[in-house]
Amino acid sequence: MRAMSAREDAMKTARQIARAKQRKAGDRSTRLANALMKLSAPAVKKLDLEEDLREAVDRARAVTALIARRRAERTLAGDLRRFDLVELAAKLAKVQQASNLDTEVLHLAEQWRTRLIEEGIAAAATFPGGASDELARLIDAAKRERTTGRPPGAARVLFRYIVEALKAPTAEAATDDDADAEDAEADDADDADAKTDIDPPTR
Repeated sequence: MRAMSAREDAMKTARQIARAKQRKAGDRSTRLANALMKLSAPAVKKLDLEEDLREAVDRARAVTALIARRRAERTLAGDLRRFDLVELAAKLAKVQQASNLDTEVLHLAEQWRTRLIEEGIAAAATFPGGASDELARLIDAAKRERTTGRPPGAARVLFRYIVEALKAPTAEAATDDDADAEDAEADDADDADAKTDIDPPTR
């Protein structure tokens, strides 16, 4: 009787664990489906999804009517459970992080453009890349454009220049991180070779 009770308890625990895993997968797929439905088309492309998953996402996102779109999102959540949700969540987080970074850069670039046009090249003392001759020329052109009331062509060129300058430190940091990782791998390989030379093989 006691053995039977223990067996039943084990079966009950196994069912509870299975149900908990199912609920967790359902919750995760629901959140991912909602995020995928809200994602911009360029961001979806950056996810680099496998063909079957991409078709399921595209099929759901193609629905535009509000009520039908909600049904499509629920269907997508079910479809997602056939794939690696952890990998998908990681890809989505990476794309969202990059998107947020781009938005921050654009806001900062707008602030810099306004300041540079109003204060001139003297305001570029702390600007990434410094007060170059090219930046001074672009600022002067944007100032003249504002004074004469011409269409904002020069201001747009200045804005693009600022955006690229702001992104450059991020790109350099990423390159440095890659270089550090390669150096660390090389060091590990050297340590392994050194250990092999010191420790004779055991028989």
